[in-house]
Amino acid sequence: MGKILLNRGQWLRGCWLVVVVLSGFITIQLSPYLALAALTPGVPSPTAQVFELSDADLLAQLGQLPNGTVSLPNFDPAVNGFQFSNQELVQAIDLDRNAQNWEVVLTEQMEQLFGTQVCVGEGSGLCVLTAAAQSWLKTQLSRLDQGISEGMAAAVLELWQPTPTPIPWWQRLINALLGHTVFGLVRTLFDLQTFIANLFLMQGVTEVFQPTEAIRNTLTPTQILLTILRVFLTGSGNPFTMGVYRLVEGVLTEGHSLTPYRVEDRGHGNYWVYVYDSNYPAGRATSPQDLHVEFDTQADTWVYRPLAPSAALSGHGQGKRLDEPAFFGDAASKNLDLTQRSWRQPAPALTGGDRPAATGPFTCPFCHPDRETAPKAPPEPTVDITLIGEGQLVVAPYGASGSLTAIAGLGEISAQDTRVPFKGGLNRAVPASYHLTAAVLGQPLQVTLTGAGNASLQPTTLQVTGPGYTANVEGLLLFPEQTLTLYVVPNATGPELTFVANQTTNIPHLTINLIDATTTHRFDASTPEVGFALTERQVSKSSGFDLSGVKLPAQRRVALSAKTDLKRLYFADDDLADSAYTLTVNNRMVVKDRTQLGASQPDFVNYTLTYDEEMRVRGVQVKADHQAFFDYNPAFIDPADLSRDALLAALAQRNIPITIAYEPLAAGRAGASSPLRLVPSGAAPIGHRVFQGSLGFQELVWETEGVGVARGEGVEGDGA
Repeated sequence: MGKILLNRGQWLRGCWLVVVVLSGFITIQLSPYLALAALTPGVPSPTAQVFELSDADLLAQLGQLPNGTVSLPNFDPAVNGFQFSNQELVQAIDLDRNAQNWEVVLTEQMEQLFGTQVCVGEGSGLCVLTAAAQSWLKTQLSRLDQGISEGMAAAVLELWQPTPTPIPWWQRLINALLGHTVFGLVRTLFDLQTFIANLFLMQGVTEVFQPTEAIRNTLTPTQILLTILRVFLTGSGNPFTMGVYRLVEGVLTEGHSLTPYRVEDRGHGNYWVYVYDSNYPAGRATSPQDLHVEFDTQADTWVYRPLAPSAALSGHGQGKRLDEPAFFGDAASKNLDLTQRSWRQPAPALTGGDRPAATGPFTCPFCHPDRETAPKAPPEPTVDITLIGEGQLVVAPYGASGSLTAIAGLGEISAQDTRVPFKGGLNRAVPASYHLTAAVLGQPLQVTLTGAGNASLQPTTLQVTGPGYTANVEGLLLFPEQTLTLYVVPNATGPELTFVANQTTNIPHLTINLIDATTTHRFDASTPEVGFALTERQVSKSSGFDLSGVKLPAQRRVALSAKTDLKRLYFADDDLADSAYTLTVNNRMVVKDRTQLGASQPDFVNYTLTYDEEMRVRGVQVKADHQAFFDYNPAFIDPADLSRDALLAALAQRNIPITIAYEPLAAGRAGASSPLRLVPSGAAPIGHRVFQGSLGFQELVWETEGVGVARGEGVEGDGA
């Protein structure tokens, strides 16, 4: 009997231990997400007084420390690093399945970064992204497929706590039993994925990439080592992520982000910077241990070989065969950089009620500079050109040979200085983006795309952002070593896109997405039931356009152009035959009413309506030698003085005719080696046709003082 009781006691203790283990494991699994919830933006304060030391003093102080080592306080890659890899996170993120949730979460992030100017009507509690903002977000998120190491390297620093928090005794027990703390990847923990993705997106923001570029172009490897060392020795809570790149034919490619956490003096001028690498989760049997970047301060070189045996830098580049292609460089290669934690987290500007201000702490790449408000000076407009996918991207002035310096006004800026390399970490041949100054506005640019030799055949997208718009060429198939030519004219009043067919082919989707325009109206809203009523109405509209559906012979061109000053969308091709296009129009509208009820001692009612629709018209015919245009402003219901009920009824029962007007094709047939310029004739159109469209999507949301919410949705139809 005693023996039976003893076994039962052992069994109960075993059950208790299982419960503790499972509870601790679940808590530890969730710990990074709890830290994420507690995270507040702002620049971290150093944990020790920062003092200036000379370079020699820094190295001498390191040599005097135990084992010649200094570390980021309380950082352990087995604890602070993620226990899923870069590739596993890419595979876990499903942008299509959770498209609406992704947009909802990152809409708030975009408001924090760029201000409410990304919203139609600058937001009204519920932010509806402008067509340009939505296009930029979706297109940039599609780069996640090429690797997300930049976001993961930054995220471990954001979740890192310089001062350790108290750990319960049971959690210490679990850590001891497991040997390390485990951060697991759970698909349903959506917040962590979007948090990492937001940090990933910031690598292309001016306030982040410009100081990163300055370090890459001005500091030698030894100076970068000293910069890291200074932060560690002073106990600063503002460390860096490190960017490493391969240099192929003078171009930075296959970028990767690492998180430095320890520096060790190895003697004879050699130093190791230990790093967290998101491709190799710490603690896995298949992951290499103690990953590090080796610096030789005497030769001023660096090398990172995550899968190769450690070797002295003196052996590199002298015929020594490496097990795996290494990242390496010297003082002249300029392929190593740092991004400081605080650059990604300036405090957002807020208005009353903790709402973001109209403009945020980061420069919006697709907003109009005129939206910037005092005391912040309006930034100079810029043009960004990005290839989403693998391949080679070369941008040059049309008709000129050489680099972009051929354009007057760019001064001494070289092509290398205007490129922003991509850091994904999966050894993908993703080209650097072009970041160009206002000097290119109105200048035709030739864009040459070449397929990567070892890349898988996946559709790619070329995106152009300019002042007040984005323009995409979507669904491009770049076969290995195949070359495609496109032309872009980034005007201040809207972009022009030209695609040149290198063989008989269906044209890719040409899209243009615009920011919003706002008008104000004042009208008498009195009725016998309500009595005196006076409404002040603000109407904000934003449009996006997609052109497709035509097959072009080789060496023929198709063009899409937006003229925001005329509120027109132009399109045409130079094929000898008539064409029949598919035109899709996305309209986003926000109506804000403030209605005064009563002439004396009035009450006021605030009313907001948001409307989003997608219209599609197939078979839009354009004759040879003609160019077509679409007046997109009247395509909306004109809500200038409609009552609320009349406006809701008009939107709910809307007919969708689209009127297309025609002009002679002024550009003529100059040939495939030039952009197809669609110049307005200035005369009356030579003809009109009305096409009946189908409603692919419709959403209507209205709120009265935050009380009532109504929604209506439509599904895609077959079209006319």
